[in-house]
Amino acid sequence: MPRPWTNALRPPTRHNRWWRFLVVGVLVVCAAQLAPPGVALALWSLPQALGLVATVAMLWRRPAGSPLGWWLLLSARAAGLAAVGYWAWQGLVNGVPPTSTQMGLSLAAQYALFAFAGLLLTRRRRAGSTAENGVEAGAVVLFLSMLAWSFVVRPYLAEPSGRQVDTGVAAVYALIDLAILAVVLRGLGRRGGAPQRLLGGAAAALLAGHLVYAATSGQGAAAFLPGGVAFLLTQVAGVLLTAAALHPRAAELGRLDTGETRLINRPVLIAYLVTAVLSPLLPVLAGLTLDGADAELLVPSLISAALCGLLMSRIWLLVRIAQHRARRLDTQADELRAALHRQQALQHQLTHRATHDTLTGLANRDLFLERLDVAAASGEPHGVVLCGLDGFKEINDAHGHGLGDRILTEIAARLRVLVDATDTLARLGGDEFAVLLTRDPGRAGELARSVGEAVARPVVVAGHRLHLTVSIGIVETERHSPSPTVTLANADLALTAAKQAGRDRAVRCDDALRSAHRERTEIADGLRRALHDGSLYLHYQPVVDTATGEMAGVEALMRWDRDGQAVPPATFIPMAEATGMIDALGRHALLTACRQALDWHLRSGLHLAVNVSVHQLRSPDFVESVLSALAESGLPAPALVLEITESALIDTAESAIAQLRTLRAHGIRIAIDDFGTGYSSLAYLHTLPVDILKIDRSFIMRHTDSPRAEGTAVTRAIVDLAGSLRLATVAEGVETGAQAELLRRLGCSLAQGYHFSRPVPPERIAELLERRAALAA
Repeated sequence: MPRPWTNALRPPTRHNRWWRFLVVGVLVVCAAQLAPPGVALALWSLPQALGLVATVAMLWRRPAGSPLGWWLLLSARAAGLAAVGYWAWQGLVNGVPPTSTQMGLSLAAQYALFAFAGLLLTRRRRAGSTAENGVEAGAVVLFLSMLAWSFVVRPYLAEPSGRQVDTGVAAVYALIDLAILAVVLRGLGRRGGAPQRLLGGAAAALLAGHLVYAATSGQGAAAFLPGGVAFLLTQVAGVLLTAAALHPRAAELGRLDTGETRLINRPVLIAYLVTAVLSPLLPVLAGLTLDGADAELLVPSLISAALCGLLMSRIWLLVRIAQHRARRLDTQADELRAALHRQQALQHQLTHRATHDTLTGLANRDLFLERLDVAAASGEPHGVVLCGLDGFKEINDAHGHGLGDRILTEIAARLRVLVDATDTLARLGGDEFAVLLTRDPGRAGELARSVGEAVARPVVVAGHRLHLTVSIGIVETERHSPSPTVTLANADLALTAAKQAGRDRAVRCDDALRSAHRERTEIADGLRRALHDGSLYLHYQPVVDTATGEMAGVEALMRWDRDGQAVPPATFIPMAEATGMIDALGRHALLTACRQALDWHLRSGLHLAVNVSVHQLRSPDFVESVLSALAESGLPAPALVLEITESALIDTAESAIAQLRTLRAHGIRIAIDDFGTGYSSLAYLHTLPVDILKIDRSFIMRHTDSPRAEGTAVTRAIVDLAGSLRLATVAEGVETGAQAELLRRLGCSLAQGYHFSRPVPPERIAELLERRAALAA
């Protein structure tokens, strides 16, 4: 840390050299006042020359205020330096001092140029209105006119002709002095900083020098030569001018401020009051000094002065009222600005809420679609990565939505660090997140891998350590991409395919995927039409008693003829389940089958087996729909068998099992279809409401055709298990006589398959029954 005294050794900076020059300059001119004439002349020329250099430097800096004012000021100083220097040299060398008239004429240029320069450099720092400027100019002109009349014109008219030249010079100086007085008032009474105050001080020094000269005019021009008081004041004025030019803010002198007009300040009001009161009294004061008091003029002048004072006081009060109202308006304006700021903040907050997810703070679906629309309109390639958490619904059901929300917040934070600033990360709803890639859509695959890794890290929330996976759909568009809705639909299509393929993977949307989706859509639309146009129909496959070979029942199988082509049930049944049409298809099939099987049951005692989807079991009105079909068709409840696949029955909720128990209580039998394919059916078999086991066709073909004895062991075990539980067994997929004979020996009571009959139309079942009746007769 430097010591304080070391600062004095540093060179003066631009910010403090002006006052250092001011101090040194005043000391120099005071020394010149006490020195001999020759030395005084040398000391006097030094600060004046520095003043000229400082003024030139100011002009070199290109002032922002009034360059013309500085040029006039430079000219004034040069004119004064030339005049005083000339007369001082004449007095020292030739011993010829100037007369008062010669000195006055030679210095008139300096005073006049300084007056104009000062007025330009101290002009108002704002652009007032025309009326305001006119009133101020009128007041100055009238006041100057009163001064000129009282102290110049009247004395001039009274003087003898011999002194008219001196009086004329005095009249010119009177007007110049008034202009310099205006500079003094501006410099000392207005806000302009140190440069304007220095300029006003210089004007006051010049004015004081001339007043001293006027007061001592009987002594000749000696006052303006070295050693005179007027000379000293003139040199002080030069030092002040140089200090003003050296000031850092000197370039701002005379610059107009086009901003808001300010109200008139207190010094200006005082100046107006003094002017208004003194103007009527000037003739009286001039009469006292020139030709004695005029009683007739004294009273009107005093009354006029008092009246002007009262009027100015009234104006002052009006100004105070205006200022008070202006402050109140400023307060109201501040309150209005604050209200507007609060409104803008609220609007920004509402806009943010409308376009962002409240839980995670990410963009919402609306903002994502808006930016996707902008990307599509630009015609540039872009990509969409759509992410869906696997099994998130089960987590919510098990741990509550509060923990689920914290998981979503954590996943959102992990995804934020993976996307660039040009990408858009959004939460579309639920457990779905989406990323719009606009700068580098080709990195969608890499981003999908990073997302999978980020989600796979364990999430520790509320003491639970959870492991999550994510399914991802990817879409990469080319130039002139489809609409944002289509792009997002393609991403959702890829996401659905990823979940259907086993989850925890990424699937890219391509032509094959879109083609398969279109096919499924066409199938779904065709199914809706098929419910009304009769293209859905039923075939029936006989169920045969293995001991007698007679038909014991039939299984209703739905068929669909789509535009002349048969659509396999394995194709349209899953589509019906996915689209929610399985309930309507199931009710249609059940009612139609019950109506057709009534006659067969009444004639031959055949039972009817109808397949039931797990989606139908989950419907709360499933029991009502089954009982309604029986009531409408007239088929007895014991003649109906409802077949449910083994895996579906195991995964069915307890409420669906309760519905099966209700139906079984009405006499309807329940069969487990595709028995043998499940992994836990034996553990649940004794608790389920089951009457019949249907052994899966693949199981029959795998074991019953084996020439070895162990090939029939599992089939025998299933038949023995059903017998111990008093359940009937039906073997599916019997295609050979050897299979049928083996099943008969094993004790399997019922069988169906191509060996007995393919699924046939209802007319064919009627024919088979009639043929059996004819053979019996």
